[in-house]
Amino acid sequence: MLHLFLLRHGKATKYQDDISDYSRTLNKQGTAQVNQLGYILREKGIKVDHVLASSAARTVETAEIVNHFLNCTSIQFEKSLYLAECNTILKLINLSGKGSSLLYVGHNNGISDLAAYLTGLPILMSTSQLVEIEFAFDDWKMISAATGTIKLDIKPDIHSF
Repeated sequence: MLHLFLLRHGKATKYQDDISDYSRTLNKQGTAQVNQLGYILREKGIKVDHVLASSAARTVETAEIVNHFLNCTSIQFEKSLYLAECNTILKLINLSGKGSSLLYVGHNNGISDLAAYLTGLPILMSTSQLVEIEFAFDDWKMISAATGTIKLDIKPDIHSF
């Protein structure tokens, strides 16, 4: 069985004229959300074999904070995943999947569209929300429409500062 963990990046700083969207970092709430999520994952004993993430600043931060709790040694950042659509994300997961579990850290709308596509359910992911999707096969290339089942859905309970 394969386990795909989809994680939308933490809450980011507001848009500013002098900072590109790609360079936006996590704000205090986002950092707290991601730390809480990482702690929850560690307490649940969750392990991943590979982390795949957009190379935008907020997704890199999210992946690195969560990985502090997971201790995965295989991390891959891809510029092509910045604001990527569902099909682009899926192709890279099909090609990059390693082991039996993968954590993908990305952006809306692509990550929500991917979760909905893989499960056949309407899903709109909030910041720092994690959805675990389980597949009844062992080949990452077989992941496609409505082949997965949601096993875990976590939304950190952090309020604005």
